[in-house]
Amino acid sequence: MLRKFDYSWLLLKRSLWLILPIAGIGMAESRLNLQRCNNLVIEIKNDSGARFLNQMDVRMLLTENGSDPLLGSKLSDVALHDLEKRVTRNRLIRKCQVFRDLRGNIVVEVEQEKPLARWINASENGELRNTSGYYINYEGNIFPLSESYSARALLVSGSFFNDSKKMQTATGSSVMELLRFLNTDPFWKAQVAQLNADKDGEISLMTVLGDQKIEFGMADDYQAKFEKLRLFYDKVLSRDWSRYKRISVKFQDQIVCE
Repeated sequence: MLRKFDYSWLLLKRSLWLILPIAGIGMAESRLNLQRCNNLVIEIKNDSGARFLNQMDVRMLLTENGSDPLLGSKLSDVALHDLEKRVTRNRLIRKCQVFRDLRGNIVVEVEQEKPLARWINASENGELRNTSGYYINYEGNIFPLSESYSARALLVSGSFFNDSKKMQTATGSSVMELLRFLNTDPFWKAQVAQLNADKDGEISLMTVLGDQKIEFGMADDYQAKFEKLRLFYDKVLSRDWSRYKRISVKFQDQIVCE
């Protein structure tokens, strides 16, 4: 009988270890559902260095410009997924996650878009026609300029970028690889001031030192072209940066200068 009693007691203790945490979670969830929103806690990630939006901008998106204030609302009545959709309607925002914490706060974590390049409306000789334009992110998608912040990014121009569908083609993929390279290579990031791509994707580059126009051709095999250019810079242009105004690496195994 004693062994049977000991076994029953052991089973009861083990059951309590399972039941009590579940009951505690249920009680906490019940209290949370009765809670009202005490505050909106907004966290904006600035990993990209961009500051397109501030906390007040995000608050206005969350509350539909103040028409749905949220503060004081029962947390159980707040549709978190709907709030995420409100915020991500703004195309300057890449991702948004909304959740509630145990203090009765609605927490909003926002990740801004990261610009790789900025398209500008420019003529063939590089003259700016107007201030309109947009940003291009690392996936080749476009998003609008911000009224409050101008991100530092490579300037691009040309009719190739007018059609966003072209960015999803094989030529567009090569152009995107080239843009990512220019954003990561320290020398060319400092030297290339603007990239122009015509309707077929043929590229020309405007430089900072020497103010040269580089006729680059198509973006494929860009690494070999830049290696050839770098050698030319080191051996020739470093002696006189203004010696040439036009450099062409369009053709294989040769550099044409004027």
